[in-house]
Amino acid sequence: MHETSIVNSIIKTLEQEFEPGKLDKMKAIYLKVGKLSNIEPRLLHNAYTANQPCGSKFHHVELNIESTEIKIKCESCHHITQIENYRFICEKCDKPSKNLIQGEEMLIHKVEFDD
Repeated sequence: MHETSIVNSIIKTLEQEFEPGKLDKMKAIYLKVGKLSNIEPRLLHNAYTANQPCGSKFHHVELNIESTEIKIKCESCHHITQIENYRFICEKCDKPSKNLIQGEEMLIHKVEFDD
């Protein structure tokens, strides 16, 4: 299950970015996970919960995961199309496009703290 290593990477990134005192005030982590990222949000959430037993540094921090849609930008007409049913065709000019602009990402979008 590669979701466990992803959770470990997220935690490591947060520990590198924020001071220990700031980490203690962390309330929520918001992720954006693209539909083509090969990450299952439910499994990622389960791995996070299993990795944060009561008493651990992040056990009180809520994990929120937003799944992002697949979008392409047409090379011909430059129109942005949200992809449905994995059909990579521009909705404006009906030409195929492989210019993916959204859908493969996995990023820490926002971190919320108690003040």
